[in-house]
Amino acid sequence: MPVHQAIHEPLGAATELSAGEPYGRRLWLALLVVVLVAAGLDSYGIRTWPMADDEVPSLVEMGLYEVPGNAFSVPAVQIERLPKALPVWYAFQRAALRFFPSNEFGFRLPSLICALLFSGLAFGVAARWRGIWYGVALAIVVNLSQPFVYLAQIDRFYSMPLLLLTLTLIVMCTARGGTWMALATAALAALTVLSHNVTIAVFVLAFIAAACAYLVGRAPSYLLARSGLAASVSVLLYFSFIRPLVNGWQSTGNPTPVLVSFVAHAGIPSLALAFFGIWLAVTESRRGITMVWWALMMGGSLAFLQVTGMSWNPRYFLFFFPALWVLAAYAMERVARRFEYRSAAVAWYGVVMVLLMPSLLSHYRDGSRHDYRQAASVLASSVQDQTILSDDAETISYYLPANLRRHLYVRTKVTTFPTDEFFLVTRSNAWTALPQVPGRHLQLMSEIYSRRYDQFSHILRVYRIAPVAATLDSGS
Repeated sequence: MPVHQAIHEPLGAATELSAGEPYGRRLWLALLVVVLVAAGLDSYGIRTWPMADDEVPSLVEMGLYEVPGNAFSVPAVQIERLPKALPVWYAFQRAALRFFPSNEFGFRLPSLICALLFSGLAFGVAARWRGIWYGVALAIVVNLSQPFVYLAQIDRFYSMPLLLLTLTLIVMCTARGGTWMALATAALAALTVLSHNVTIAVFVLAFIAAACAYLVGRAPSYLLARSGLAASVSVLLYFSFIRPLVNGWQSTGNPTPVLVSFVAHAGIPSLALAFFGIWLAVTESRRGITMVWWALMMGGSLAFLQVTGMSWNPRYFLFFFPALWVLAAYAMERVARRFEYRSAAVAWYGVVMVLLMPSLLSHYRDGSRHDYRQAASVLASSVQDQTILSDDAETISYYLPANLRRHLYVRTKVTTFPTDEFFLVTRSNAWTALPQVPGRHLQLMSEIYSRRYDQFSHILRVYRIAPVAATLDSGS
């Protein structure tokens, strides 16, 4: 059938939207398109973006780059302990980097490959479960998610653990397999937890959600058993292996209230669709693996994030997003199914894409990071042997010449400012107060940022701080 006729075909005359897509040419062609589009979206800027604030620590922890102790934001002991707590990711990354060039592009390729595998896997499984329309909806909310696109190419433990987490959840939901699927669930859960420890919480929440759904007849017994197995393996690993390593851990933290931060990173459109999906899930009467399980997982995630009292790194929200994405896609598909013609359903999907675009286009403006490469260029042309105090000192050190790295210090670790002239590099957003050095004159040398279309901003300022004597002279 010609494309223009298929678009205007009444939905009632077509295959039921929620029916699973069979293996065949249409599925494979759609999968190819999704992966190619995801590759274009996720790889944009991979060669040109400067180092993000947690990419250089990855290189240090793998022994690929050295940073002086005074320029590292966390205690040196954590450099040794983190690879031990996440041995799967570090082993994978070290092995993968042998095949790629030692630059920003090469360091990010393994993460990008995992992100593309995740995108293809998510679409394929979704299409087989509920049909092409649902698969496309899920591909839209995932690949137009600014946090996902940003983290897809970051040289850190994000996209690879997300891929393993997704594989575990898929195996957990597979109706057939018996003992083999149980063993696969346990093995994948262990690999996932040893790639990123935050996924322990996801597995425990999945089990609690399955137990609640099972009690009301909305989840099968094999889901309860496998989610319980994954949670048990995760908790066992935590108490027997991980907890001694992370005890006393220091984090840079996030001053924003956790749910405010979660909403800001998830995005209002996706969140609104997900809550609508929760309402639809509660009112549906299907048995088996239903959306109720995902709805309970999302509700449990929000409650968990709020009550833990931790200062959450917003990047870790990524591992709580799968439930949100599944529910948002479900809402999209259910709305599309209400339209009489495919053209109206296509237009509805287009509206959702437009709503998701501002955050993604903002990411393409500045890479969702502070440009320490440009700040280093400003310093290299002005600094001789003066002290440099910087936020994310390990990141800017990657771009500074060796003679300047010797005088680089983490700003937040300095308790007494130098009396001589020094330079200050501060990161902020549009609402952060300007830095103050009591009794000293601050000369703004450069303000580095790109204007975005959303609520985020990544502003980097480079200051020259006058010596005490010069400040006193000017005051008199």
